[in-house]
Amino acid sequence: AALAPQIGSSVSLVSGEEIGERGAQNALEVIRGVPGVEVNQSGRRGGVTGVYIRGGESKYNAIMVDGIPVNEFGGSFDMASLPADGIERIEIARGPQSALYGSNAVTGVVNIISRRGEGPPVFTALAEGGSHSTRRFATGGSGLTRGFSWSYNLSRTDSDGVVANDRYRNQSAFLNLGYAQARRQFHFQFFGNANDAGAPGAYGSDPAGTFTGVDTVSGGKQNLFGYQLGYTEQFTSRWRQVTTANLATNDLNYRSMWGDYTSENLRGIFNTRSEILLSARDSVTVGFEFNREQIRNGYITDSQSAPFLLPRTSLAYFAENRWSPSGRFYLITGVRIDHIRTNSMPADAWGSRPEIPESSVVRVNPRVSAALLAHDGGAGGAFGRTRIHGSVGTGIRPPDGFELAFTDNPELKPEKSVSFDTGVEQGLFGDRAVVDVTYFLNRFDDQIVTLGGSMQNLSTYSSDNLKNSRAQGLEIGFRVNPTQSLMLSGQYSLVDTEVLALDGSSEANSPYQVGQQLLRRPRHSASYGVTYAYKRWTLSTNGYIRGETLDSEPAYGYPFYTNKGYTRADAGVSYRLPGGVELYGRLNNFLNRKYEEVLGYPALKLNFMAGMKFTFNAD
Repeated sequence: AALAPQIGSSVSLVSGEEIGERGAQNALEVIRGVPGVEVNQSGRRGGVTGVYIRGGESKYNAIMVDGIPVNEFGGSFDMASLPADGIERIEIARGPQSALYGSNAVTGVVNIISRRGEGPPVFTALAEGGSHSTRRFATGGSGLTRGFSWSYNLSRTDSDGVVANDRYRNQSAFLNLGYAQARRQFHFQFFGNANDAGAPGAYGSDPAGTFTGVDTVSGGKQNLFGYQLGYTEQFTSRWRQVTTANLATNDLNYRSMWGDYTSENLRGIFNTRSEILLSARDSVTVGFEFNREQIRNGYITDSQSAPFLLPRTSLAYFAENRWSPSGRFYLITGVRIDHIRTNSMPADAWGSRPEIPESSVVRVNPRVSAALLAHDGGAGGAFGRTRIHGSVGTGIRPPDGFELAFTDNPELKPEKSVSFDTGVEQGLFGDRAVVDVTYFLNRFDDQIVTLGGSMQNLSTYSSDNLKNSRAQGLEIGFRVNPTQSLMLSGQYSLVDTEVLALDGSSEANSPYQVGQQLLRRPRHSASYGVTYAYKRWTLSTNGYIRGETLDSEPAYGYPFYTNKGYTRADAGVSYRLPGGVELYGRLNNFLNRKYEEVLGYPALKLNFMAGMKFTFNAD
């Protein structure tokens, strides 16, 4: 969708309506195809999924559900678990956002926003089934009565999969409660997800001849929960105070033939900010945030080989100014200061890590974005609105638990990025068509590299902030409404990535080479969408085209191989019956292409889903 004219950042919105038209079961299915965003899933439903924005690492994105950060300690997050049911919209902001969101927002932010209670009570129910004994059930409701708003959604998806140990189960719940008076607002939000996925392993492409067949033992269970309490007070017509408290847990239990492994993540955040209207054209926000995250992991152990709790605390102060001297120029400037303190770590049992004392570091992240409405456009002219936009900023990611645990370096610092983008959005034919072209440049520094070592000789591991890389490219997106019933959209992304030399060296960290393309980030990708609505019928098709990319040997991570490009196309049809009943069906990968997003892990071939959706208005 076209952006509000004052936004200088690169932001994409995926609406709940679009999610429904595409029959998406998971959020990752609609994030794939957003300009500059690459989604890599290891196989099929439930397979580990990484998201790469503008050439950054998969740890470089702040992932939020209703504004609640759900990243693991150090930034990792598996996107496979987040559902599409009950979603109002998904916002994807590209570019560093650490000035606003702090750690992990190095190359972007993905915020999944659930449905809110509005208007008279409405209830929905959905049931569908399809290939590989896949079935999905969901129910939800929302409403607003005398200032009290409520909404909920419950869903469950099950699939038997394609091979042995490929089963998948995903259960999720949303609950939103709110109460608004003249000057006060309260809200409570809950998100819960429990999923269980078998892990049949890599059984597709086998370039090094290392596979031994389908893994019939391994699998993982995940429990992901998020809670938020919020309070807003409008003290005067110019001053509003917004306070929120978040708590998120992300626990994983993984079983394999080599033993079981657990990881427990917890994050608590308290944030309060003052939003002050200085004038009709100028406003400022200032605030404070307390953030505590911790991890207990089966591989992060002390001298007795026992897992221990590793906490990290961040105190942050931030400010943002929004200024518009005219109705055509908009300038947003922001800065955030994070004081990050990591607790001490005991020595390990192998002598690879001595006792590491408590450490602290202060990081300042500024950001500036601007938008200029260069041309208003005419009602019937060929050229509509012209908007020039751009931003520059920095981002940081503190080390994760493994980078801290497998090191002898007490001075390990956060990774950082400096990024710039600029573009033009042009409306055409009375804004029936909108084209946006954006150039971006990312420089990643102080990236953590682990030197030497092996699982047989842990004492030779050492880590340092030596690695550097770069990404630049073009994002071209368009949307066309030639008639009221037909909508066309598409995008093309050019992402040119490069490994740079280690600090103080002309070489890259082994086994990488200077100038090499970064793994799993294709240089070329594109997507399209077509929706046609006629009376009670809706027809749609969408597709994703990815060029070849560099990938790693599935079993050992090295050597590197070319993973060939692919095209995936889906199509769907729905028919609305009287009384709020909708029948629908969908063909996924209808060209029946054989491909692997991650080398060695086959994606689903041609498959279908069909179902019914019911909508009840209580009045």
